[in-house]
Amino acid sequence: MAKKKDKSGASRSHTSLSKRSEAVPSLLSAAAKSKFQQALAHHKNGQWHLAAPLYEQVLTEFPQHADSLHLLGLVAQALQNTEQACTLIAKAIKLNPKVAQYHFNYGVVLQGMGNDVGAIDAYRHAIRLKPDYYQAYENLGVALQDTVNDDAALKAYQQALAYQPKSVLALKNLGTLYFKSGHTTLSLQCFDEALCIAPADAELRLKRSGSLLRSGRWKEGWQEYRWRFSASSFLESNPPRSRGLPHTEHLHIAGRRLLISCEQGLGDEIMFASCFDDVMALAEHCVLECDPRLVSLFTRSFPSAEVVPKSHANPVGLDSFIPAGDLPMHFRRGDEDFSGRAYLHADTSKQSFWQTKLQALGKTLKVGICWRGGTEVRAMKERSIALKYWQTLFANTDVSYINLQYRCEADELAQLGENVHSFADLDAFNDIENLAALMANLDLVISVDNTTVHLAGALGVPVWILLPRGAERRWTDDSESSLWYSSAQLFRNSSGVNDSWADVMAAVAERLTKLKIKKRSELVISNTAEAQEVTAVTSVTAKTSLFLNDTSDWYHWGCSGTSLSIHRALRAKGYDVNAVPIAWTQNLLGLPKSPEGFDSDEVYADFCAQNTALIESIAAADIVLINGEGTLHGGGIVPVGLLYLAFIAKNRLAKSVQIINHSCYPQDADMTSDGPLNQLYKRVYQQLDYIAVREPVSLRLLQSLDIKCVQSFDCLPLFINTLPALRSAVVTDKPYIVLTGSVVWGQAIAAPLTQFLREQHAKGYKVKLLIGASAFLAADDVAFVQWMQTAAAGQFELYVADTEREWLECIANAVLLVSGRFHHSIAAACLETPFIVTASNTPKVAGLLELLDMPDALLQADQYFYEHLNVMAEQRLRDPLAFLVSAERRQALLNLAKANFSFLDT
Repeated sequence: MAKKKDKSGASRSHTSLSKRSEAVPSLLSAAAKSKFQQALAHHKNGQWHLAAPLYEQVLTEFPQHADSLHLLGLVAQALQNTEQACTLIAKAIKLNPKVAQYHFNYGVVLQGMGNDVGAIDAYRHAIRLKPDYYQAYENLGVALQDTVNDDAALKAYQQALAYQPKSVLALKNLGTLYFKSGHTTLSLQCFDEALCIAPADAELRLKRSGSLLRSGRWKEGWQEYRWRFSASSFLESNPPRSRGLPHTEHLHIAGRRLLISCEQGLGDEIMFASCFDDVMALAEHCVLECDPRLVSLFTRSFPSAEVVPKSHANPVGLDSFIPAGDLPMHFRRGDEDFSGRAYLHADTSKQSFWQTKLQALGKTLKVGICWRGGTEVRAMKERSIALKYWQTLFANTDVSYINLQYRCEADELAQLGENVHSFADLDAFNDIENLAALMANLDLVISVDNTTVHLAGALGVPVWILLPRGAERRWTDDSESSLWYSSAQLFRNSSGVNDSWADVMAAVAERLTKLKIKKRSELVISNTAEAQEVTAVTSVTAKTSLFLNDTSDWYHWGCSGTSLSIHRALRAKGYDVNAVPIAWTQNLLGLPKSPEGFDSDEVYADFCAQNTALIESIAAADIVLINGEGTLHGGGIVPVGLLYLAFIAKNRLAKSVQIINHSCYPQDADMTSDGPLNQLYKRVYQQLDYIAVREPVSLRLLQSLDIKCVQSFDCLPLFINTLPALRSAVVTDKPYIVLTGSVVWGQAIAAPLTQFLREQHAKGYKVKLLIGASAFLAADDVAFVQWMQTAAAGQFELYVADTEREWLECIANAVLLVSGRFHHSIAAACLETPFIVTASNTPKVAGLLELLDMPDALLQADQYFYEHLNVMAEQRLRDPLAFLVSAERRQALLNLAKANFSFLDT
């Protein structure tokens, strides 16, 4: 059953076909039965546009056919026609109100429309009809969460687990509720139990990281935190950006020139900046990327580094990059690694300005306040404190309160007391320099959990942080202090009841009356660091390349390596690289719906209107380079999108256009030279300036279509060549075999591979399942791990590579690779690891093995899979040298890989 996200952050089940619908009711005529069966088959295959007219034809003959109404409603829901879906399923329920599945799916549609109350009623109706309907309990729990009825939601998830103890969805959401209610240990128990079932679930891993970090289990927590780049909840607000550099690890920081890339919100950037001095002490040079609002503050505070605004870092001369959120994984692994010291320095001239302003308020304590935090609606509601609860503080006339709330609303200003001062010349959201200078003069800041508390802590300003029950992962449980900021004290709303903020604020007010603090506003400013002038760095490079379909943050580390080689080659030839990631090219709007549409002025105008920035990037580029890796086959939206971009770049915008690093199979596995897709590819390709194909089967096919192209190879060997010493000189573990997934493997592959695992264990070998990606972990990898976990739990090690190097080291030090992946096989061939590979979704693997002169490495995924795999593995393990690519051929492949860029020499 597919899953999707809802507004609460929990997951919920999607609509599904009922078993009842698989049986054709006898009231239909023979012709109608046939149409219904055809519609159902199309429906199960996700071919909704084919299923819909057939359901409609059945309903034309039998308007009272409830199953067709229900299923047509599901099709409408899948096509985002929710109103129609709601109407159709409601009609089915009226005709047959005793089908639980109808009510369940009606609830899903209502939930998608934001009608949680109606959805709750529908799920409860489904449960009355089918008391063990655990999916209905799962969804009921989510709807109850969205109506802020967490206690009832918790009971719903527990009931779902009573009927289905292995419900990952219920365990995940129950753990989330426990986390939000402050029961960290219980939340961790739920997440651990769920991970025993679904060990490659990125959302689950990210949630588990929160429980670990809040428990103070830093080392484990930061390792799990790396999964954020494959979790959709994180990626929605933090899409990966192309940096054109490989990832780095702690062991490879010393002496390197690094880019530290920013991520997440302003508060996170400030918090992660506490690790900058640690990394700068090891690296030769650091470029710190940050929100533009932080540039001058960071430049002053970290004078030995180069500071650039987000997305303006030039990778030329840099070795690698590390996301700022990964720094704690290396430098905050235990409590002893936190110094808590201040590390940001406010501008002295601006401090003087605010010191004068504050002195005009008299000799009272100067206390900054913030009452609202969070960006997502639910988080904002949990973390913010209504101003009515602050009145007990405002009654203290010995204090001058300073309004630090960013984006303060007019109705909020009206609720502030007379001794709360709001400065019109303070823009607390956009002008962080002035905010920092003001805060540096304050005696205390009292704030909810938001950016303000991080800025105060980083400046060393005393700050009282008001935390809701179930606070974020950064604030460890049962502590009144913060490891991140020694100037911080934590006040917790432990009951979780909103009115209990009154008790918290009363305690804060009482503490404030007893506060004995030397007023910072009377201190002489001793910070002599002056603001450094920040000059925008402009590139002097005359040439610009637009790199389309950048896979450096996509799918698996082999894809990353190929694209990073393209970045490197372009920079070596003096090009500025403007990269468009595959996540963007996979979601183009306004594409032509037929080959004829490629020439349409109307289609082009609509495409330009919907993709303005992309068109501007094409127009500004000197050359347009398309990475066709893994994309240019068939007639789906992604290959058509790349073909159209190539077509308009050449014909509409008169650009030099190249497609490189790819296999091209217009009709997938169909190798005939006729057909409409072949003609479309031929028409586009024949107009391009340079085409490099990475294996000979694809080359011959394109040549048969009269397309001029050159034989090259995948760019991955170029990347591997930049990372020496991948093979360990000392064996400290038992020999291991690596298994990886495949885009074409199904669940049935788990049974023979489990037999294979047992056989190899008996022979003394360890088995590692290798996965990992910079971002957007391959869905088929997730599925593969899930199948193997179900079939062979405990018989393999799940190895998650966090960087390109880790991925390559795992393959380099294996005694054998068994894979269904193109790039993994290339890596094995380059790293002198014997390998076995199955065919992919196109003949590209056959082409690869032809180029390697290793046809006997191909394993057929048929009924003899296990027997053949055992024989092939035994041969390679007994005599590995007989199954390696020669040094001469490896050098030839490296030279072929360079042919991707021959056009740059002309």
